[in-house]
Amino acid sequence: MKIKAYEKQYFDQLGMVMDKARMQELKSENLEQVFVAFRDTPYLDYLMSCKIFLAFEDEKLVGFIGFKPGKIEFIYVDPDKQGRGIATMLMEKALNELKRPIKLEVFTNNKQAKSLYKKFGFKTIKTVTEKWSDEYPVLFSEDTMELE
Repeated sequence: MKIKAYEKQYFDQLGMVMDKARMQELKSENLEQVFVAFRDTPYLDYLMSCKIFLAFEDEKLVGFIGFKPGKIEFIYVDPDKQGRGIATMLMEKALNELKRPIKLEVFTNNKQAKSLYKKFGFKTIKTVTEKWSDEYPVLFSEDTMELE
């Protein structure tokens, strides 16, 4: 497993990982109807403005983490590659770069992700339940977690 800083040549691979993992994440919340492909997502510019590290297995991009000062914004691992320590390695890389406190947001019912975050000492500090949008008035719940 190798962790490397993002380079533009990996844009398409990053998008493929995010699309697969994002759909998995949304399905777990019964929100798959709000899925938007990576290239069409309204937060693409924001994601690309993050500091991004990529995880590679046999020269194939299998996960990534994106962060800004004080906040982990994105962490996704190809669903076919989960359970191999990839997210742990990405978290370690980001946590070595970030100053405390560090926040992140996660779906309340995303037990797999929350287990990872708790392993690193993150604690839930707030839970919000709201509707996704006017177009998709589905309720969901999201936790803000923090590492002091």
